[in-house]
Amino acid sequence: MLKIKNRLKKRKEFAYIFRKGKKVNMGEISGYIVKSRFPQVRFGITVSNKVGNAVVRNKVKRRLRSILVKYINQIRYKNIVIVVHPEVINLNYQQLSEKVDKIIKKV
Repeated sequence: MLKIKNRLKKRKEFAYIFRKGKKVNMGEISGYIVKSRFPQVRFGITVSNKVGNAVVRNKVKRRLRSILVKYINQIRYKNIVIVVHPEVINLNYQQLSEKVDKIIKKV
C-alpha cells in the first residue's frame, strides 16, 4: 500500500506535473515525470470515466498502487503521475506491471 507521504493528492500538484513533466507513452498508460524537492518518490494515478464504471476504475487503481509500491525505495526526488487510457481493461496484472516497469526505466 502506498503511504500518504508517497501520494500526490492536490490538484495543483497534478497540474504542475502535467505542465512541466516529461511524458512517456506506452499505449495503454502514460507517465509524467518531474523532479521533486522531497527526498521520497510521490505517485499520482488518474483514471478517466472512459475506462469503465467505478468498480473497474478502482480495480485498475488498486493494481497500479500495488505495482508502484516496489519503486518506493528505488527512486528518489521524483514525482510521477500515471495516466490510464481506456485500452487498459484488456491487460492483465502481469502486462500492466511490464508497462509500468518500462515507464519507470525510461526515466
